[in-house]
Amino acid sequence: MDHAEPGTRRNRRTPHKGKMQILSLTEGGIRTVLYLAMAEKDRWVPSEEICRTQEISPTYLAKITRPLLKRGILAAVRGVGGGMRLGRPADTISMLEVIETLQGPMHFNECLIGPGICERDSRCPVHPVWKQIKEGTERILALWTFSDLARQARSQNKG
Repeated sequence: MDHAEPGTRRNRRTPHKGKMQILSLTEGGIRTVLYLAMAEKDRWVPSEEICRTQEISPTYLAKITRPLLKRGILAAVRGVGGGMRLGRPADTISMLEVIETLQGPMHFNECLIGPGICERDSRCPVHPVWKQIKEGTERILALWTFSDLARQARSQNKG
């Protein structure tokens, strides 16, 4: 048996390649977008408020929001009276879009990354199961908008 040293080329894997895991960056992004979806319409929310309420450091918030701003999910204005808000209506922003913006397409197994990645994908009896799970999860995440999540959060806060 080949025992390669930890950290050698042989044992390195691309983090999260072929796995469905919501990263902490993505979790912070979901919380940030939801917080802005619950804010008053057209209100510019200061970054400091987002950091405080969502327990995110300013450096991490910048890392989270950069791709969301680029994609138009969020909008930002600098200076006095500035801050962030949604870049478009909450009912047009899905959980799937935020997740894929922050961490790329979801893959439950490496065989779903693309044809030929797994040499057994055409003859593997489990491949269609992974594909069905992926498609079902994407469908559910695409259905949930931040308008839905904000409505749910408001109803939970009342009770």
